[in-house]
Amino acid sequence: MKKALSTLLAVCIICTITSTAQQRYGHINSDEIRDAMPEYKQLVASMRRARQERESRLKAMYADYQKKMIELSEYQFMLMEAVLEEKNIELMNLQASIQEFEQKIEPELAQMQMRRLKPLNDKYLKIVNQVAQENGYDFIFDVATGHIAYYPENEGDITELVKKKMGIQ
Repeated sequence: MKKALSTLLAVCIICTITSTAQQRYGHINSDEIRDAMPEYKQLVASMRRARQERESRLKAMYADYQKKMIELSEYQFMLMEAVLEEKNIELMNLQASIQEFEQKIEPELAQMQMRRLKPLNDKYLKIVNQVAQENGYDFIFDVATGHIAYYPENEGDITELVKKKMGIQ
């Protein structure tokens, strides 16, 4: 019985070693790679400038609004009713444009960043694919994102088999 158990254990170890020898896994940290790229450092600096430009513009809009509001409060008793109403409408329109600008800042910056990051990501993934293929890796896991950064696209895809089994075309 002991001999059979030790034989079974040896077979399991050999099978494990054989199966792991067939596939090679690796991992990377995409954050570390991205942060080290000179292009990314330039992108971060340009995004910082873009944010500062928008914040400066917003501050100028607020200053203009504040100035007009103070003017209106100082001179409101000297203005005719029609002029006062026109000034109030002007203030409301200015406030609406400030709010609209505030709401557009973050989505606009996010879209700009995504657009500028795409070429960097493409470059990074191209190099990961080359390194993985040159060194015989089957899978490269990205520890920063939890995603798979590389896998052989033509091997091991059972999507069609699952769809067929489910009766899906």
